[in-house]
Order: sequence, then structure tokens, then C-alpha cells
Amino acid sequence: MRSFRCVSCSHELESDALDPTCDACGSPVIVTGAKVRSLESSSFDALPPGVWRFKALITSLGASEPVTLGEGGTPLLSAVRLGGELGLSKLFVKDESRNPTGSFIDRGCTVLVSLAKERGVEECRCSTTGNLGASLAAYCAKAGIRSEITVKPTVDRGKLYQMIAFGARIETRQRRAADSEGSGRAISVNAGNPFILEGEKTTCFEVVQDLKWASPDVILVPVGTGGHLSMFSRGLEQLRSAGLCDGTGCRLVGVQFGGSAGRGSPRRRDASSDEPDLATELAESEPILWEEARRAVRASGGDWIEATASDTIAATSLLARTEGIFAEPAAASVVASLRLAKSERVVDADETVVCVITGAGLKDTKAISRIARAARQVVAPEDYLVARMQVGDTKVLILKSLAGKPRFGYELWKLLSERKELSTASVYQHLGELVDMGLVRETGVTRFKGRERIFYELTKRGADLLRTAVSINRKGRY
Repeated sequence: MRSFRCVSCSHELESDALDPTCDACGSPVIVTGAKVRSLESSSFDALPPGVWRFKALITSLGASEPVTLGEGGTPLLSAVRLGGELGLSKLFVKDESRNPTGSFIDRGCTVLVSLAKERGVEECRCSTTGNLGASLAAYCAKAGIRSEITVKPTVDRGKLYQMIAFGARIETRQRRAADSEGSGRAISVNAGNPFILEGEKTTCFEVVQDLKWASPDVILVPVGTGGHLSMFSRGLEQLRSAGLCDGTGCRLVGVQFGGSAGRGSPRRRDASSDEPDLATELAESEPILWEEARRAVRASGGDWIEATASDTIAATSLLARTEGIFAEPAAASVVASLRLAKSERVVDADETVVCVITGAGLKDTKAISRIARAARQVVAPEDYLVARMQVGDTKVLILKSLAGKPRFGYELWKLLSERKELSTASVYQHLGELVDMGLVRETGVTRFKGRERIFYELTKRGADLLRTAVSINRKGRY
């Protein structure tokens, strides 16, 4: 049995469940009860980097064998160029995109799934906007536990592809209660799971350790559910109790996304001209740990800032160009908030400031499209560049040969064989692939010398691709 406290009504309870909630109000709970003994910093410095270095400070763990993919141990990088752009002399970036599935949530899933495997759990289920599902699916795969993920229709393809690759069963609706009956060895997981939160607080431990066991002046954390931010407060409290750092002067700043579900009163930019269709993990997350996050910010003397969609996309690009870190918008929101934070004196120019980058940019394909369209160095339309990478020189020759009139495969082979050595089978293979890509279509069938011939012609998409290729080649820019 473990002790827990409700994050909403502060009710205290004991439970041996891996997915406990408050039995008074149904809200998420956090682990309590374990006293932190005095510890020496050298005992951690001597251990291998990663989440499990801090096992002595993760109060939910017993003697379980870790289910690990090498999570944690992410770098705290001095952001000199970014700091120069923003007028901050001691700016650092904690790059959580280096985790196994590209998200800080890996820190929590290693803890929860380790406990689940020890208990003989056979299936983990969750409903997610993306990163939690990808991480849970990966760790369940490592542990040999089934995973079932319920996703929203807006889930980003990058995260969805991760879940599929890790073997998760994907649902687009919540399971009915009747569907779950008789599943005694299954647990339901959300981002407020107390054991996931216990793992997430190791981000804080690593920041302090990398600063030679000193806490920074300010830590900025994206606020989706509020859990990660809350765990920074809890982590600093544990480090103080263990005598590892003072931590009393560290202010926590929560960064919310414009239009998100949070109930705070953040400092705002004018969002009237913002882009409403940019959906991100931060905007769609439910702030189920909002009360705990609010207490953490207030206790630290910190503040709240809201980042707009357009500022966040610009910050994603700025972070990548100045520091070589490509973050998803939910993560880059902390960078987007820095100018306002500085102008409003939430942070000062000479303070030690840490921005926590929670996830990798390739997980959010919507953001990639926005950045690609805005990038000045791209000399061709994004759709053309993507298609051209998939279409080799032989396929381009086929498209050119079809410009103006339909042709059948043998006729194409005769035309192309004058320019390069090709077999008829190769030509038909290329044609089939072009049809699958929507660049060519079958337009009719005729008989020639007693044999059936299929005619092919360009589709509009194929013609547009060919036209763009010709235009760019004439300018000598591609």
C-alpha cells in the first residue's frame, strides 16, 4: 500500500493500485508519505546517467527491475546564440527531445511500466493527444505488455506512426465500461498517473545536478496537463530535504498556449491575428493537474505567460536556427514566451534561466509544414520538394514522355530506351508506382497486334509537378 494526496481536494488515501484516483472527488493523486533522508551528491555523480540514477529520490519504487530504453540523461545546453538574440546572458536549454521516443514522458513511462511488469499487468490503456501514447506503447513493447491507445482525430501523424510501429492497438473512441469487464490485469493510464509523475520529476534533478547542485533563478516549463511543472516544485523540495541544494530562490514560470484549456491568468500577447487552426499537444491537453501547478508557481514566486501560435512557430524556427534543436511547438512555447517574460521583468537579463524543451519537432508534422512554407532558403514549393524526393530521374522522364498525350507502356519503353537502358518490366514497375502516387492514371485500354495495351496519362498533380520541375530547372535553382 502506498500513500497518496489528491491534487484537487487534498484528501489523503492509501492504495495498492497502479492507476489510483481520489476516492472522494475522482481527481488525480500524487505519491506522498516517504521521508527523504540526507544524501550525498557524490552518490549520484558516481552512477550512470539517466532516470534510474535517481532511484533513491523516486518515492514510488521498490525493488523492481527497470524496463528502460535509456531515457533521461538529456543535456543541459548553454544557449549562447539564442540568449544573444533575446538579451539573456545565462540562458540554458534542457533538451528533452533526446529521450527514446522524443518526449519527456519517457521518464514517467519507464517507472510506470517497470511497476506494471513487476505486478504482472497484461495490458495498458490510455487516451492521449499523442506523446503519452507513443511513449507508453514503446515501453509496453519493451516489457512484453499489450497497449491500447485511444486517440483524437486530430492526433498528429508523427506520433500516430510511432504508436503503430510499437505495436499498439489504436482506437478512435473510448472503450465502454462493458468492454473493460473481466480485465483484472489491465490498467488505465493518463498523464496524471502518480507513477508517471514520479519519473518526470527527474528532469528537475538533472537540471540541478548539471548546474553543480545549484538551482537556477528561473525555470520555464510548458503547461499542458500541469504535471511536469508540478514535479519541478516537488523535485526542488526533495532536493532541499536531502540537503543536495538550497533551491529556495528558484522561480517557476508556466507557459500556456493561446486558446488552451488552462484556467490561469497569464500575461498575454494580442492573439487577434493568430492562426486558429494550429493544433498542438499543448493546446489540446486537459489541465488535470492545474491546481497543483498553480500552487507550485505561487509558492515559488513565479508567474504565468501565454504564447500565441504565430510566436510559437517563429520560436520553433529560431531555436532550430540558433541552437540546432528542433522542437515541437508545445515545447518551443517556452522560447516564444521569453521576449515577453523579459519585457515584463518575469526574468532579468543576468539571471540563470532554464527553458525545458519537452518534445522533438519531427513529431508535429503540422508545424513542419508551417516552418517549411515560411523558410526563405527553400526555393521550391514544399509539396514539390517532398514529391521530387520520391520521384527519381527515370520517373521524371516518364512524366515528360506523357506530357501532351497518353501513351501505353510498350510505347514509353521504346521512347525511353533511346535515352537510357531500361527493361520493359522496369518501365511498368515505374508506371505502377506513379499511379500509386497519384501522378499518373490509367486512361483506357486498346488492342494492338492482338495484345491488350493500357494507356497512361498525367494527372493534374503529375502535370503540376512536371511544370514546377521545368520552371525551377530553367532558373537553375534546383
